[in-house]
This record gives sequence, C-alpha cells and structure tokens, in this order.
Amino acid sequence: MIKIDAPLAANDDAHLKKLCDRQPWPPHYALWQAAYAGYRSHNGNPWYIAPTAFVPDVSDQQTALYESQSSSQRIVMIRRMQLKSCPMCGSSVTGTVDHYLPKEDFPEFSVMAANLVPACSHCNSGKKGRTFRGATPNERFIHPYFDTLAGEPLWLTRIIPPYEAAQFEAAPLPGLSANHSELVTFHLRHVLGTQFDRNADNLWATYPQYLRDEVGGTAPVSPGRARKEVARSLRTSILTSGENSWNASFFRGLSEDGEARKYLARVARTRAMADFG
Repeated sequence: MIKIDAPLAANDDAHLKKLCDRQPWPPHYALWQAAYAGYRSHNGNPWYIAPTAFVPDVSDQQTALYESQSSSQRIVMIRRMQLKSCPMCGSSVTGTVDHYLPKEDFPEFSVMAANLVPACSHCNSGKKGRTFRGATPNERFIHPYFDTLAGEPLWLTRIIPPYEAAQFEAAPLPGLSANHSELVTFHLRHVLGTQFDRNADNLWATYPQYLRDEVGGTAPVSPGRARKEVARSLRTSILTSGENSWNASFFRGLSEDGEARKYLARVARTRAMADFG
C-alpha cells in the first residue's frame, strides 16, 4: 500500500474526448464525462458511485476498450511505474494494472487512468478478483491515488504459535481509528494470498541464521540484541520497499512480539552450537 500521485484529470478528460470523436461513442460523451467527474469527486469510493446506464447499452464495448488499449503508452506507463512495492498488497513486485473498480462492473472506467492502478499479479489476478466493497461503508479497498492513508504505516504481521510451526496473520495497527481499522482489515483480507504466507514463512525460517551471522560465534543472542537487529531489519525494509510492504509488516510485527524474538534467538544459538560441533 503506497500513496501515489493521481493521474491528471485533464489528461483523462482529453483522452475521453478524443475517444468520443469516433463512432459509436459521440452520443455517450456527456454522460461518460459526468461519470468521470463523479468518480473524481467521490475519490473512486464504490459506496458513492453506481454503474452508469448508457442507452443503448454499450457496456461490452466499453469493457473491450481496455484490451484494445492495454499496449498504449498511457497504460504502459502505469504498468511500468517504478515503485518500492505493489501499491495494493505490498509485495515486492509490480508489472500489471489493476482496475480499482472492476471493468466488468464499471465498464465506463475501463480506460480511465484514475481507475488504473499499478499492481502485482498476486492481488490483481488472484485474491482481489472482482470484489470492490464489502457489507459496510468502511469495507472497501484503499485507493492509492486518493486515500492519503496509504502513505502511513497501516498494518503488521502477527506471528501465531506454536513457533515451531508458526502461522501468520495480517492485522491493522492497533493505534488506527475504528473506521480506518475496518478499512484496512477489509483491504488486507481481499488482497493477501498464498504468496504473502510464503514470504512470511521464508522470513521466519531464515531470520535465525541472520541473527547468528550478525552476532557470530556461539554466544547467545541477547533479548536486547535481537530487538536491535529486528529494529534494523524494519528500518531497512521501510527504506527499500516502503512502510506497508510485506517485509516491513513482518518486522513490525516481530518488533512488538518479545516471545517470538526469544524463540528466534534460541534457534540461532542452537544452530550455532551445531555448526561449531
């Protein structure tokens, strides 16, 4: 989750005007332009935006516009945006474009740049799918273009015992307001999938060796040293991949879990004793 500058409204409007200079679109220009304005005035919030009914129905043609224009420079630039992590789920990769409001449900926004978010395949073609809101007004996705909240630390990874077979749970930061907590909970639930779990598994399995290498020899890793190294790993993760990346979330959770750190320190000591005979 990253806050990104929104595409310029003037550019979206100019693209729409050029599109509607060609058949069969001229009769739909005014209504389409109003839909764009409504999207921006409500910051893409699906609780305030309803699909626009065009007469005659042109929804299939509108949906198809994305495929015909997916290789255009304006969409390629979104796909290739240089970012620290996926703005939707926090993975370390991007490379695809996600429709914040699904084009199947809101075909009028299929080529609106403000609705096209750089993303990774894990959340775009996997977990998120066509979901765009939940059961209450706070249950929607965080919009990277319009929600300033996306630029703040929002979540952590809880490490659930038994530590020998730890499991991992994404959770909103405890200090968030009730509304923001509900928003973040919905977002995480619908963008994080198996790749997130695998990343957490890998960090958990390899971190004892990192601790061992930093301390050296067979000396125990003290609680203070473990806390210091986790804090350093969190700072590095934020610097390299952003406040809400998978790795930052993992080390943020570990920084608040003394028992988990103690377990990793014990594993690091055990491995050192085995290595040194």
